[in-house]
Amino acid sequence: MLPVLNVGSVALQTRGLVLLAAFWFGLYATDRAARRLNLDPDDFWNAGFMALLAGIFSARTAYAIRFWDVYAHSPRLLVSPNIRDMDWRVGALVGALVFVVWLIRMRVPLRRAADALVVGGAVAWALAGLSAFLSGDAFGTPTRLPWGVVLWGVKRHPVQLYESVAGVAIAAILWAWLPRRRFDGWLALVGVALLAGARMLIETFRATQTVLPGGFRAVQFAAWLILLAALALLAMLDRPESHQSSNSGK
Repeated sequence: MLPVLNVGSVALQTRGLVLLAAFWFGLYATDRAARRLNLDPDDFWNAGFMALLAGIFSARTAYAIRFWDVYAHSPRLLVSPNIRDMDWRVGALVGALVFVVWLIRMRVPLRRAADALVVGGAVAWALAGLSAFLSGDAFGTPTRLPWGVVLWGVKRHPVQLYESVAGVAIAAILWAWLPRRRFDGWLALVGVALLAGARMLIETFRATQTVLPGGFRAVQFAAWLILLAALALLAMLDRPESHQSSNSGK
């Protein structure tokens, strides 16, 4: 665990640094996939940086609204580099919306764009797992397995690294399958299914869980629904009549 990296007199949060790396490498992987799909990679870089700015701004704004008494007393906290003082759910939602709107504005085919993005998403997920491991967040349940890591005085499953390994493996699979896409959007649905399935399995070993009534783990339940939806769409869109209607609409 390495939550802070000291560079001279400056203390840098490793989680923030690795998350920035996840963003960049995710966009780079998307760039490479976009080239293979005859898409303009500049559209993805521009959309990505617009989404990043919008996401950070909205995440800090939403957090400041929730704790307005604190920020009204100390306005300088609005520009604090502390990434924990952010509402990342709002930031992710706004960032994703800005990304999609930008692609639509540039008239990028969204289904084919999704095929490129899912490769970058898997790479970003792998690095996001590493960032959580370095900060000690989202840790695993106790284990006696030899690859367990000691955290908070207990040997635990390195679930964050499980995510990293799964992300790299899924990215490699999707990259290999890029030329074998059955239709635009096929690889995106396959990637979403693989990512959801991996997340559902990995969450079994997560100690920090929100449990729903009935004993269901919230993240596992959401991943299960996403997996089912992706598989259902694959089955529906892979029918011959779907391809014919898609081709007639081009």
